[in-house]
Amino acid sequence: MLEGAIAGLAGGGAYAAFGLCLTLMFRLVRVVNFAQVAIGVIGLYTMAITSEHGWPYGPAALAGLLAATLVAAALGWVMGTWFGEAGADQRSAISIAFLVGLLAVSFLAFGTDPRRMPGKFGGSLFTVDGITVTKASAVCVAGSILVAAGAWLVLTRTVLGLRLRALSERPTTAELHAIPSRRLGVGMWAVTGLLAAAVLLVVAPQQTSDQTSLSLMVIPAGAAALVGGFRSLGRTVAGGLGLGALQGALAHVTELQQYRDTVPFVAILAILIWSQRKEVWDAAR
Repeated sequence: MLEGAIAGLAGGGAYAAFGLCLTLMFRLVRVVNFAQVAIGVIGLYTMAITSEHGWPYGPAALAGLLAATLVAAALGWVMGTWFGEAGADQRSAISIAFLVGLLAVSFLAFGTDPRRMPGKFGGSLFTVDGITVTKASAVCVAGSILVAAGAWLVLTRTVLGLRLRALSERPTTAELHAIPSRRLGVGMWAVTGLLAAAVLLVVAPQQTSDQTSLSLMVIPAGAAALVGGFRSLGRTVAGGLGLGALQGALAHVTELQQYRDTVPFVAILAILIWSQRKEVWDAAR
C-alpha cells in the first residue's frame, strides 16, 4: 500500500496544484472556476496537435501553454466585462457554462478520441527499499509546494499582492484608489490557466488523456480546495496530496480498488457535512 500511496502522489500533486488555482481564484476573483482544468486541456491538446505535425517537444509545449493562457485570459475578460458585478455564486455558475463550452470546442477542434501525449517526465526517479518514486510524482509534489509558497509570498510581500487582496476584500474601495480591477482579474485567469496547462503537461502522459476525464479532475481539485476552506494554501496542498496518496493506496488493494474514484466525492460530502455541523446541532437543540 505504501508503494501505491507514493505512486498516487503524481495525481495528488496535480490535485493540489489545481486546488491552489481554485483557491486563488475564489479568494481574489470571487469565482469557483469549474472550467479550470478544461482550460488546461485546451493547452494540452494544442501541444499534442503541434507535436503530431512535427514540432519538437519544447516549442509544442510552449504553444500549448500560450493557448491555455490566451483562452483563460479571454474567459476572464468575458467574466469581468459582463459579470463584474455578479456575486460569487453567479460567477461560479457561469464557469460551469465555460466548462461545457470548452469541452464542446475541444471536441470540435481536436476530435473525441483520446490522444497519446508526449512527455518528458515518465519513468522512475529513484528507488528506495523497493519503493519507486517517479519523476512525475516528484515534479508534481515539489511544484505544488513551490506554487503555494510563491503565491503566499506574492500575496503577503509584494505591492501586487496587496492590490489583489484589496480588490478581493474591498473591491469598491480598491477601484476608488485606481486599482485596475479588470486587468488584475484577467491576469489571475491567465496565470491560473497557464498553471493548469503546465500541470497537465506533466501528468497527462502518465494516464488516459481524453478531454472529459481530464477536465473532471476539477472534482478532486475542489475537494483539495475544500480541505483548505478555499482560504489556506498549505491545507489545500496537504488535502490534494492526501487524496492522491489515498487513491493510490486503494488501487493496490484488490478488494477496494473499485472504490478509489469515489474518494474525492466522499471527501467533499464529509467536509460539507462537517462544515454545517453547528447549524444542524443548533437546530436540533
